[in-house]
Amino acid sequence: MKVLAVCRGAPGLGRVVPSLALTQALTSYGPVTAQFASYQAGVRYLAARGEDVVDLGTPDGLFIDSVSPQALRVTELADLDSPDLVLIDGEFFLPVTLADLDVPVVYLANPHDLIGEPNTFRRVNLLLLTHADAVLIPSLACRRPALRPDLVPGTPCREVPVITKDIPLSHEPASGPPRVLVSTGGGSLRAHPSFRAATDTALARVLDVLAGQAAAGNIGHVTVVLGADARLTGRWRHPPGWLHVIPGPIEMSGMYVHHELLITRAGRNTAAEAAYCGIPAILLPVTSDPHRGGEQAANAAALAHLPGIFTASRWADTDALRKTIEQALRLAGCASSTWMSPRPSSTSGDAT
Repeated sequence: MKVLAVCRGAPGLGRVVPSLALTQALTSYGPVTAQFASYQAGVRYLAARGEDVVDLGTPDGLFIDSVSPQALRVTELADLDSPDLVLIDGEFFLPVTLADLDVPVVYLANPHDLIGEPNTFRRVNLLLLTHADAVLIPSLACRRPALRPDLVPGTPCREVPVITKDIPLSHEPASGPPRVLVSTGGGSLRAHPSFRAATDTALARVLDVLAGQAAAGNIGHVTVVLGADARLTGRWRHPPGWLHVIPGPIEMSGMYVHHELLITRAGRNTAAEAAYCGIPAILLPVTSDPHRGGEQAANAAALAHLPGIFTASRWADTDALRKTIEQALRLAGCASSTWMSPRPSSTSGDAT
């Protein structure tokens, strides 16, 4: 099978990793030759993995429209290579561009693209995805695949457990206190400015609490992976010795085995990876975006039933955040040699 996978590459890898995982999963049905088309962080990540990737160049806006240079390049790739399947993640105008080609087009939709209170973004998605041949909706809340005929009129839709890539499961336990991995997500490209500001504030609050834990000897080193446009504020602009900062976004799946606790903005992919691999995790829902503010709260709520998943909805309250972190650290310390196994009740689906 020849697959052309078109996936957004900015601000982070949230629309890239699921596409890669799905192409890998298809190999269970036979040989797959995959060509990717992406931009920015997506191209860097896929090229570093040795994948066949075409750089589409940075779009003028947040999305590729149906007649943009990137859309026309995708059409050329589909015409030249005659793939058996075109897989699109995050570029909802492209099914219109490809509608006249004799090739099946499957769209990977974030649940919040389609499900929720009607707004302009969802109405546009629902309209444009009628031009796809099928829609897959990887969802944190989904326990088993289910048809959703109510969503996109005339287009088969199936909600499936969220897709994650393979993650190493051989945990390397710490010789001392728990090690902490902190992620601020891929970024907030063209989101409401309050979303970026709130994310940076949440990170500062987390580091303030972790500083006390470091001084008390309750944690080992802390690794922070910054989003594409994240920044350290205040005293954290000059990190102390116990804090290691990595500019992001980067592939994080190989980092979980070296840490006992994950603290992360409640984005879909990182939450799914935590649920899959079993690492104790604190999810920080950042809900300040007026258009998609409920998305991260919904992500956290979908995983709240899992053992070892903590939701810090009140992360702006330092005392409440401290209690949550202390509770999670106690679990991480007790389970540091055994946590790295998939949670049996996880909503995550191993795509490979």
